[in-house]
Amino acid sequence: MRLPDFIIIGAAKSGTTTLYKYLCKHPQVYMGPGKEPAFFAFDENYSQGIEWYTSLFSAAQPNQICGEASTDYTKYPQFPETPARIAQTLPQVKMIYIMRNPVERAYSYYIQITRGQKIQETFEEQIKRTSICLDASFYMMQIERYLQFFPRASFLFLLMEELIDNPAATMEKVCTFIGVETQINLTEEGKITANSRNNWFEKNIRAKITAPLKAIPGVKQVAYLLPQESRNWVYNKLLKGSLYGNAIKKQYLPPPMLPETRQMLLEKFKQPNEKLAEFLGRDLSHWSK
Repeated sequence: MRLPDFIIIGAAKSGTTTLYKYLCKHPQVYMGPGKEPAFFAFDENYSQGIEWYTSLFSAAQPNQICGEASTDYTKYPQFPETPARIAQTLPQVKMIYIMRNPVERAYSYYIQITRGQKIQETFEEQIKRTSICLDASFYMMQIERYLQFFPRASFLFLLMEELIDNPAATMEKVCTFIGVETQINLTEEGKITANSRNNWFEKNIRAKITAPLKAIPGVKQVAYLLPQESRNWVYNKLLKGSLYGNAIKKQYLPPPMLPETRQMLLEKFKQPNEKLAEFLGRDLSHWSK
């Protein structure tokens, strides 16, 4: 029966998918099929029992260690039982917690939970109605929940900018922490940048703008006969900036965060960031700008 030797516990929208994909390339690591099993977070998942959870790692080879990544594990107070559940099942597990500028993370999470839908509320309206976007940015609050059950040595704390700016060194640090070969170059094929916001929205908006045209009998077939360059020209020159195209973008593109909101959140996170900086022994002053 195989269980995880390590877990990427968060934070959501802080590079966890990129980290997960790098680790999937390591021959001594088996990452469970699919990111975010969230076994220890959702009651409906946890109620399926340990047999279901272990089945996620049944394909691991004897020479591999197992890992998983679920950002719901650091979304207190949404999932208050998670640290205790992990401690009960995996008392020796190693955990990786990667963080980013808390204001940017909160807005990025708003983008994630609204994408693909018609925009019903701005970021400002959303954080006024609920704290769901902000809670996971209080990193020290999340860490303290785990320190009730695990020693500090159980954790590797990372910053997203480290993974983005220096992936090779960061992955070497990760491999050392989880106990696998560090000399395997996981970044030799280039940097991994997962969940690119701009690319996703551009594709989604284009699909919605062109959908009515493709629904006209014969138009879709004719369009596919044209070179991609010609289709791009028609979209960029005639459709994207049209009244209809702009109306679609207004419906589906989340509005940017207001400058006054950013300033308010910088103040809100100032003391929590200072506490985290002291805990980590690191300078996080760039998060206040």
